[in-house]
Amino acid sequence: MRYTTTLTVPGGARARGVGARRFVILIALLGFVAWMAFAYAQEAYLAHRLSQQASDLRHQNALIAAQNQGYHKDVQAITNGAADEEEARLNGYSRPNERLYLVTATPAPAAPSPSPKP
Repeated sequence: MRYTTTLTVPGGARARGVGARRFVILIALLGFVAWMAFAYAQEAYLAHRLSQQASDLRHQNALIAAQNQGYHKDVQAITNGAADEEEARLNGYSRPNERLYLVTATPAPAAPSPSPKP
């Protein structure tokens, strides 16, 4: 006759299955933590890139605002008529009885020409 002993108590867990179950749960938990860390790093990188783009756009807006100020001054000059006078002066016109002085650089002295030898 053969004697048999039960490995576990009826209704209890087997010792061999408990270790494997803990290992699987630990692997699943580590996978979840790694996934969360990757998602957090991805969000941080995206936030950094978006803030950099926002900074670049603010800089571009400042440049465009400066250009707009220049254009606004040009429009003001055109509506006041000052631009017409400036354009006429650039083309060589002057007001009656107005003296004009032409400022130029002094010419370089001419080199003496060599005299022919007899």
